[in-house]
Amino acid sequence: YAPRWLCDAWNEASANIPDWPATKALGTIGWRREAATPAQISASPLASAIVGTKWAWGGVPGLVFGPNGALTTPWSTGKWGILPPSNGSGELIFCDFSNALHNIAFDLDAGTFVSSRVGDGEEVRGSKVQA
Repeated sequence: YAPRWLCDAWNEASANIPDWPATKALGTIGWRREAATPAQISASPLASAIVGTKWAWGGVPGLVFGPNGALTTPWSTGKWGILPPSNGSGELIFCDFSNALHNIAFDLDAGTFVSSRVGDGEEVRGSKVQA
């Protein structure tokens, strides 16, 4: 199967380049993540539940999931969107801000999330802020 072979060949080649960056970040121009559209948000129970809500990121309030994938944080503006389920996980949300990419798993019943930063896997926990 050609795509699998190509992926394996790429990984083998890059692993044998001594100064190849040790990151899992998206590094190819064009592989960017686009903000959620109104249609995507309405089709996703998770996205529909978080749009317009406020959260604390690592204890710091000010994370707001705005309409049309607009993201407000205490540090900068950014964008958010929907990631399809993978590796047995449920639907995830991404948040991209301050030149960093984050994949977020929500527990809406508990009002919490766990973010994993793309590239180094650093985790940050968050909680919903009551209005």
